[in-house]
Amino acid sequence: MNNSNAQREVVLNENGEVYNPIEIGMASVIIKIVCCSIGIPLNVSIVVTIIRLRRMHRKPSNFFLLGIILSYLSFFIVPIIQLLYWGIYADDSLCRVYVSVVGVPQGLLLINMLLALIDRYLAINHPLLHREKMTNRLACCLIVTCSILTVFLFKFIYIVQLDILRCEILLLHAKVASIIFMILFVSCMAMNIVVYRQTKILLHESRFVEAAPADNVVANTQFSNEVTPVVIIHVDRMKIGQQEMEATQTLIIGMTSLCVMPCLIVIFIATFFACRLVFGQLACGNFNEMLPFVKDLCLIPAIYGPIIFLVRNKELRAAWTCVELSDNTIL
Repeated sequence: MNNSNAQREVVLNENGEVYNPIEIGMASVIIKIVCCSIGIPLNVSIVVTIIRLRRMHRKPSNFFLLGIILSYLSFFIVPIIQLLYWGIYADDSLCRVYVSVVGVPQGLLLINMLLALIDRYLAINHPLLHREKMTNRLACCLIVTCSILTVFLFKFIYIVQLDILRCEILLLHAKVASIIFMILFVSCMAMNIVVYRQTKILLHESRFVEAAPADNVVANTQFSNEVTPVVIIHVDRMKIGQQEMEATQTLIIGMTSLCVMPCLIVIFIATFFACRLVFGQLACGNFNEMLPFVKDLCLIPAIYGPIIFLVRNKELRAAWTCVELSDNTIL
């Protein structure tokens, strides 16, 4: 019986009532509308660009980029559900849908970022093996498989029916989701540091140019007796090319820029559980009022993240501009 009560422990508000996770205020409504109005068209346009243009299908890295952008797009599922609940259909069933979705977009973004970082690491350190083994089909399979696994882990408690899905925040579910989120976040940060260091090493090596004269290219004619040196570049360590380097640097910048918001979530979660452990759950009801504000801040990366990719990735920017111009011409 005690185990059952512990399992059914839910988040309460400061009055001791079950906290309704989907309720939002007017300020939050305005922020969500603005973010959705900007973020959804932006992310959809990038997704359409990658899918429509065949030249974007030549490299597996663009499929990992597509997975990241789709993860950004999934960020707006939660605010759309909240807006529908607030303005149109305030029903318990919609609240249960919200509980079944919340937290998953952040997990999908981190797993797709992790896959993209691993892909960049392999492209830098094992370029020939990467080109041979990493196909578009393998990239798609990895993205789909890992995304499904992430959803399963985040909603494990409800999928295996350890508990019934209700319009409430189950504390056990919050703990499991927080642990998985932190593991993914730390893994992404660690991999980001590794890729960053390897990129710096490769950039340093790429600047090493050995100039040596070659007998077969000595220019000794009636017009000139100068010896023309031949620049011998060590190509073996530069198989990834300029576009691969740009893609790697863009991913590093994009991942680094995400540190602020996930760190904010990690700090908020850690403080919330520490408060419950020290003062008890009723004394920590004020955290529930801060939760909508933290969730609104988490929408910001879904706007500036795609902008970073557009600014830093020349191939994506050129393709996106091409699609936008063609669509405007049709209109």
